[in-house]
Amino acid sequence: MTLRVAIVGCGKAAENHVAEIKKLSNVSLIAACDSEPLMAEQFCLRHGVGASYTDFEQLLAEQRPDVVQIATPPQSHADLALTAIENGCHVMVEKPLAESSAVASEVIRYAERNGCKLTVGWTYYFDPVVRSMRERVARGTIGDPVHLDAFLAYDLQGRFGAAVLDDAAHWVHGLRGKLVQNNLDHLLSLVVDFVDHDSAVSNLSAWRATHSPYPDLVDELRLTLAGERICAQIAFSCRARPLGHFFTIVGSKSTLRLNLANQTLTEDSSSRLPGPLGRLACGLDQTRQLASQSFSNLARVIRSDFQALPGLGYLLSAFYRSVERDEDVPIPYAHILRVSTWIDHAVNGIRDAQAVSQ
Repeated sequence: MTLRVAIVGCGKAAENHVAEIKKLSNVSLIAACDSEPLMAEQFCLRHGVGASYTDFEQLLAEQRPDVVQIATPPQSHADLALTAIENGCHVMVEKPLAESSAVASEVIRYAERNGCKLTVGWTYYFDPVVRSMRERVARGTIGDPVHLDAFLAYDLQGRFGAAVLDDAAHWVHGLRGKLVQNNLDHLLSLVVDFVDHDSAVSNLSAWRATHSPYPDLVDELRLTLAGERICAQIAFSCRARPLGHFFTIVGSKSTLRLNLANQTLTEDSSSRLPGPLGRLACGLDQTRQLASQSFSNLARVIRSDFQALPGLGYLLSAFYRSVERDEDVPIPYAHILRVSTWIDHAVNGIRDAQAVSQ
């Protein structure tokens, strides 16, 4: 069975999607849609897609795809997803799923009622090192999780950040939480498997630290997710250097440290050697782990398998498998809703803080 797929939105995110779709033998990209005709036409020419559209409903009526992948700005995610589901399509949506948890819940309920599969673009959730981390935790390697720490250093002067700063009409400025709201999924998706079910946002601090031309464009965020047993610290920064994406999970036996940018996972554990020898042994063990993973990553580079978004291909493959076999979707809906709720609280906290400062 070959699944017929359509992409909506023909920007950078869609380029990442199509690169992974082409690797799947059971998927055929049949159409693309963008509100800008030239974007849709050029995308289809570049990738050999037969049908180009500017009207999404026309695409659905004429092409009748099995799956729709939505790679548009977040403001349009929910409406496009609901329309696709209404037409019997399974849907993969870029993050965030919707602008609020209430709307995200509505989209998920509608998919379930109509027998359609739905997933969201949590690419980092499926990075090889993140999957390995979850496996180690599940095996009890680190004991019981005690504390979590997720950090993202964002380049506001990079290609995407510069586009936001240069264009007052950029869609990021239309989000209630702006830059932070567009990036929190990257951090909160890492902690959702491990925090307590009653975890809630607390101790939120947000401010503008860079000299951007937009007084309401928050570029630094710190928040705590506190539950009965576990606390998670979340940090988003546009000033921190070097750029990076890190996650630490502290356990009752040992600690795991992920560097998602470098695709390394190391474990800190106690040495049985006394005094200075124990400290030296721990340092040497860290060096050994990093050297081993560096050589493994070098082998991936040689195989052309060391990608910028290594989790995206895994996510798409798992999602299409769930469609074909009618299995569980790769990301539990409960996870998506919890993250959406936390983002709501964070965005409301940012807006409350801005109101007080004014």
